[in-house]
Amino acid sequence: MKKFFKVILLAAIVLALFIFLNKFYIENDISLKDKKFVYHEKYKGLKNAIDIVSNEKGDIYIAYKDRIQIIDAKGKSYDVLKNKSLNIKSLEYKDNKLYYSSDTKVYSYDLASKQENTIINSLPNLGDYRESIIKIRGNELYVSIGSATNSGVVGQDNLWIKESPYYCDISPKDITIKGKSYGNEKTGAFVPYMTRNASGQLISGHFPGNGSVIQYNIENGHSETYAWGIRNIKGMAFNNEGKLIASVGGMEDRGLRPVKGDVDYIYEIRKGLWYGWPDYSGGDPLTSPRFKGQDNTKLSFVLDNHPTTNPPAPIYQHTSLSSLGVLDVDSRGVMGEKNCIYFYDTNENTIYELTSKGVLNEMLKLKHNAHIKSLKISNNSLIVLDSSNGILYSLDKQNTYNIVSLNKDVLYYLITVILIAIIIGVWKFNYNNNK
Repeated sequence: MKKFFKVILLAAIVLALFIFLNKFYIENDISLKDKKFVYHEKYKGLKNAIDIVSNEKGDIYIAYKDRIQIIDAKGKSYDVLKNKSLNIKSLEYKDNKLYYSSDTKVYSYDLASKQENTIINSLPNLGDYRESIIKIRGNELYVSIGSATNSGVVGQDNLWIKESPYYCDISPKDITIKGKSYGNEKTGAFVPYMTRNASGQLISGHFPGNGSVIQYNIENGHSETYAWGIRNIKGMAFNNEGKLIASVGGMEDRGLRPVKGDVDYIYEIRKGLWYGWPDYSGGDPLTSPRFKGQDNTKLSFVLDNHPTTNPPAPIYQHTSLSSLGVLDVDSRGVMGEKNCIYFYDTNENTIYELTSKGVLNEMLKLKHNAHIKSLKISNNSLIVLDSSNGILYSLDKQNTYNIVSLNKDVLYYLITVILIAIIIGVWKFNYNNNK
């Protein structure tokens, strides 16, 4: 009888352990929505990491605020760069050099000579959207520059006016303003707070300007505006045809020129084009019925003589606002369909798959406090950086069914069943011997 109670006690302990694992591990884990993929935790201890890239050898570089860490193909980890003056926002790799954006600059770092150089200076990153994303294709480096304001007008919603009271959106090209002023402050567009516009006022273009993507040649140093009229890019990647794909946030219901009815988008960004900000969004003018201003009034334009009355439409229109985050494009088709777009919804904590035919699939959902800072196709996997929990996941196609590919909740249940079966077997063996 004593042995029987010992067995029952042991079973209770096992069940309690399972409940603990279920509460603190399974519930905080990934919920796979697409069963053709499997995942595993590649690395831990990466809390507050900003971005990741990999090289030809399979080494992974991980950027933090003021340092860059390497985890080589053998698992060895160490810092390759430390600089307390940095505030890194995006990371790229090419030909044994690292490239990274930090506040108003873009740097290169030679991994062989350990030499750090500033290659782009004076980015206008003092406003609302100051995190420049960089991408490299060939010898060209592409840098996103966000807008300083929500919709072209500085107001009290722009908290940075306390530190930069004379700052405003800088246009990359010459524009003409209609002359309307907003709010009791009588603030115009593309001018500092509490500064009026004159009707027909010319705003001279400057390089680099806000709401744009610039192109920089890493061989000869030539730089130019690639595209403009783009409010705030959250993620950029190239497909196999060399097309630049970007997630872009729509205008919000705030400030002296609030906009109601907008959502986020994914665009193909083409050279030389104006994408409509601050008078168009999603290819539609703000004067259309889908948008409303303050007190549901009709919105008016701030620009006169638009560069075009038909700016490009997005390739995808999201269902919500201020939710699209990082993205990457599977240009080689290693995860499935070639040129499939993978993007992160920060509100839903979900990664989606968008096919080239426009079909949207929910790929996986993260639980609780996870926050994805980087998505990258690396070798034959989709690498997912959860900065909040400090975990680097690897997602792969499920080619064979084996115990390694099982999801964690299935593994925990399987282990529990096996343990209970062993306990019952031991109890029966002892019972039969005693009998």
